[in-house]
Amino acid sequence: MFQPVTFTPPSSVDGIADGLSPSLDAIGSTLATGAGRLASLGGASSAPVPGLNGMGDMRGQATGMFSEPVPYLAVTPYQRGVGQHRGEHAYLTPTGAIRAVSSRLGDMPSLTTGELPGTDTGLVLVVMAAPDAGRFATSLQRFNAVMPLVELQQAQRRAGALATLEEDKFKVPPAPGYPAWGKASPRRGATGRATDVALGAQLALGEGHEAATASPLERLQGFATRQGATMQRRRADLASLGSSMTGTDPGWFGIYLEGLVAEVARLLVRFVPPLDDAFKCCAAVCWYGRRQQVAYYKEAFGLRNPLEGVL
Repeated sequence: MFQPVTFTPPSSVDGIADGLSPSLDAIGSTLATGAGRLASLGGASSAPVPGLNGMGDMRGQATGMFSEPVPYLAVTPYQRGVGQHRGEHAYLTPTGAIRAVSSRLGDMPSLTTGELPGTDTGLVLVVMAAPDAGRFATSLQRFNAVMPLVELQQAQRRAGALATLEEDKFKVPPAPGYPAWGKASPRRGATGRATDVALGAQLALGEGHEAATASPLERLQGFATRQGATMQRRRADLASLGSSMTGTDPGWFGIYLEGLVAEVARLLVRFVPPLDDAFKCCAAVCWYGRRQQVAYYKEAFGLRNPLEGVL
């Protein structure tokens, strides 16, 4: 029932971006032709921009996916009461990590306060397993590079330190050189700060006078140019974020389930993880909330509901 986990650009985000493209293209062409219509302000009004009527639906979809916080639980070997501790080291098997998540589902704060509905809920579980502390630190580093979590970052530093503990015992750290270099800024002093404020006020007056002397046609042309460049940057930023969501590891696996907490907890302990107890360094992260809330994580990890069409 568990599936390999690979970071994937969410399809919902791509769908919203594709839906916005015609509207943004129309807005760009409208701004480009606005300067030509400035000379005939008494003419007919501009044609409506196609695609703007669906902006409310796309905004609602994006808001439900990103704005509402989703309860999550991170389980690592180094937490008190989790795993087995032997000296400086700690171990947690995939089966133990899944059972720890299952046992903690019932005491979720959102359930006790009644914030989650009784139905239309989903769970996303991702497990990262490795045979030793060194590979465990590398696996967590790959995950945190795309989706950092405080608990996993702490576990990454702890695992990395344990992997090189025996070697570090024989290393002598280099002493810093004296006198040490520092950094100074003119704004830290009263005179420099006052000079900066006085000069900035004069520059603001000059910039305001320069903008006032520009003709309305030049202002509109400058506005259209800036807006066009802004739209291109925003599109490039979204494309860059999508391309950065890459990465996988042989020890990553996950599952997506829908249903009540009791049902999901019962199913989790029944499913056998694909990795055995030889992978003794393991961490698990679980997100549970409304389906729309956890949809981003489900799509980001490339998961699907294994029980869809079965039950």
